[in-house]
Amino acid sequence: MAFHSEPRVTSLAALAGLVVAYVRHAVQYHRYTWDSILDFFTWWFIHYIAVILVVGVTYAVTRGKESLLFGRNESLRKLTIAEGMIYGSIVIIVAAISIFLIAHWAPVDGND
Repeated sequence: MAFHSEPRVTSLAALAGLVVAYVRHAVQYHRYTWDSILDFFTWWFIHYIAVILVVGVTYAVTRGKESLLFGRNESLRKLTIAEGMIYGSIVIIVAAISIFLIAHWAPVDGND
């Protein structure tokens, strides 16, 4: 599942890992660059694997509870692993960008 036969599935998961790594690094350390290229690739690879695991577990739970989540309609229950990876990666990218925007635009008063 880490490398799918369709390049767009793998590249979208890799992009999601990159976006999550960047957002986490920016929000956690308040820095927008890494110290070295090795740090960058380490962060990216760890988050790439995390994206694959999160989407894979979500896909497995969804497939196990199909009739509960999607109802009895057969056409709604034909979600393939490639579609699941694409949808899951897009949701993760949107969530990471939302977190980045909220972290930078929300007023935070630290003088409580």
